Amino acid sequence: MRVFVLLLPVLLLFAQPAPASDTHAVSKDHAHEKPHDGDYQEHPDHKGGANGVTALHAWIPATSDKEALLFVEIENGSDAVVRFLGAETEMADMVELVGFQMTDGEAAYVPLPSVPVKPGKDLVLAPNGLALRLTGLKQAFEKGDTFEIELEFDFGHVDMPVQVEAANATRHSHAGHQH
Repeated sequence: MRVFVLLLPVLLLFAQPAPASDTHAVSKDHAHEKPHDGDYQEHPDHKGGANGVTALHAWIPATSDKEALLFVEIENGSDAVVRFLGAETEMADMVELVGFQMTDGEAAYVPLPSVPVKPGKDLVLAPNGLALRLTGLKQAFEKGDTFEIELEFDFGHVDMPVQVEAANATRHSHAGHQH
């Protein structure tokens, strides 16, 4: 007997409203004119954004394997539906959007198509949910390492840094604080 338990319905992923966001690109060298609750000034290296979409706290667990799952929070502060398509990085041969599922009692991540993010809503890539699977990693990663990723949307891309957390981490070390 084959049992499928797919991700939470995609609509549930959009249950939390996102704060309004500026409509220009953000980089480490460009401070937000209107930081979210003042925190961005303290942690500019945890965030990227463009066209009203903000990406926060991209991370992977430390690994010496050739594959890793990347997690990130995406806030759509624009007034339009945007489609999250996936990502690219020079640190891996391939990056694909995947979703967690149980099949015959076995946990697995399976490839997914693009995901819409409604205006004012969040898309959270987290363990045992949605993720970006990086395959063909070019090096081992230790806690504290960083690298760049380019998140791809239907409107273009958002460049941001990825933090490497402990191998047993279940969230970004700065997750939960206000932006």
